[in-house]
Amino acid sequence: MKPIFNKIFALVILAGIFASCKKDEEKTYLKQTGTVTLTSNQTTMVLLEANAANPGVTFGWNKADFGYKSAVTYTLQLCKAGTNWAVPATSNFIDMGQLLTKSFTIGTFNQELLKFLPAFSVNDIDIRIKASVGDNVTPQYSNTVKIKVTPYRQIIAYAYPQALNVAGNYQGWSPGTAPQLVDPFGTAAGGNYEGYININNATPEFKLVKGNDWPFGDLGMVGSPTLGGAPNFHIDYVLNPGGGSNIQIPASQGAGIYLLRANRTANTMRATKITGWAVIGSATANGWGVETPMTYDPVTKLYSITLNLTGGNEIKFRANNDWNIDFGVSNGKLVYGGPNIPIAVSGNYTLVLDLMIAGNYDYLIKKN
Repeated sequence: MKPIFNKIFALVILAGIFASCKKDEEKTYLKQTGTVTLTSNQTTMVLLEANAANPGVTFGWNKADFGYKSAVTYTLQLCKAGTNWAVPATSNFIDMGQLLTKSFTIGTFNQELLKFLPAFSVNDIDIRIKASVGDNVTPQYSNTVKIKVTPYRQIIAYAYPQALNVAGNYQGWSPGTAPQLVDPFGTAAGGNYEGYININNATPEFKLVKGNDWPFGDLGMVGSPTLGGAPNFHIDYVLNPGGGSNIQIPASQGAGIYLLRANRTANTMRATKITGWAVIGSATANGWGVETPMTYDPVTKLYSITLNLTGGNEIKFRANNDWNIDFGVSNGKLVYGGPNIPIAVSGNYTLVLDLMIAGNYDYLIKKN
């Protein structure tokens, strides 16, 4: 009789465990109403780089109650007002762990804002807290706090191996003061680097330097470059990672702004002369058929234009009167070949492109 007794006993134990699990599962759904309240000590913020180290904003919230003891984790969710946290390009979700308060300096909050907002633009943002205890439990959301913010532009300083300094005869062969090619994810083994360089020498020569002085090493060229044709005239090089000859741009092309793209894994580089940037799109008077040129100011190092735009339509920026090099906008940032840029309201606008600091491209679309 023992085997039968053991089987019955085992079934009783399993039934008890199942019932216990079922009760626990039921408990996880006892309380699903939003009980978290979020507060902020700011309602309007004009952020300035000079105040980056100063206190910025503090958020606080009470502990969420799911009806049973559990480790609750929180996420601070920010989005451009009206987008309802649905569009990644206009949102930023920040993991708070189990904290019930979070303070940002002006600088750190500015960094978070720039992940989904363009610099210098005035925006209303919505902020809420998401409280979670697991994938099988509906999360709780707090009330929505609104803040009007104006972030500033933050210049990121890069050094080798994320940057290569372009030292040449156009700037006195000084690596420490040279403009850069940047790959934010560059490594000592390689990487894709790029930058827009204004080379104002009629017979340009330069090298790519691995730091602020020559002893750190440099890259020159091997053999002769290969020339490409219109509309995006370019020059292809084989790089010498051990130095070698100066990189030369043919005198027939001479001075000008060049987009340099280097790959240290393949030891190659392409130089494309930029004859100009322009605005094109359905929001302009010329539509998608004819672009409207922008003006470059060598003092401010900015491309700009003031023109009328029609609301409910779109624009893009493009170079050399061609689609091989163009910018759209995603997540508040310029992206090569990215989405068209919507213009919500008709009016007179000032548009600015800032491309001359590698790794820190920026733009401005301002209604006048």
